Amino acid sequence: MTFTFSVATAAVLLIAFGFLLIIHRLAHSKPDAVPDLDWCRNFSVAKYRPMERLFLEDDYEFLAAQPGSNRRILRNLRAERRRIFLRYLRALGRDFDRLHSAAKILVVHSPEDMADLAKVLMRQKLMFEYLLAMMQCRLALQSFGIGTVDARPLVGVLDSLRLQFRSLPQAQTSAA
Repeated sequence: MTFTFSVATAAVLLIAFGFLLIIHRLAHSKPDAVPDLDWCRNFSVAKYRPMERLFLEDDYEFLAAQPGSNRRILRNLRAERRRIFLRYLRALGRDFDRLHSAAKILVVHSPEDMADLAKVLMRQKLMFEYLLAMMQCRLALQSFGIGTVDARPLVGVLDSLRLQFRSLPQAQTSAA
């Protein structure tokens, strides 16, 4: 009973921490600057595909089966991969913000009414922030050997935003 209560308390605290991260990130986001449309047009999520493989068990099982392997080596590998994953998360957040700001500016300056797209962009922003906070919580839990980390949903939201951006008529021609 005590262990279950401790785990439940830790989970609630991590979720609360995640929501605080979302609120902090939304409150301290930088003002929109003039977008670099060439960068946005050429952006690809391919550079984030390696982060999807960082925590696959196959690598750890292979390493564990090698002569001379021990728990310390596996623990160090997991810790190093968490550091790498965090760098990917920071870069992914910056790229999302950059694409989102560009799409938002193009929607605002569009001669057409794009209220529906503005709502979609807001939902994508909230979903991304939520997934980013949950990813950080999962990463913290994974450091204690609890759960797994899967970057695919986060990369998927970024890719969806990329496609939304490319569908904007202004993104295909000139800057707003």
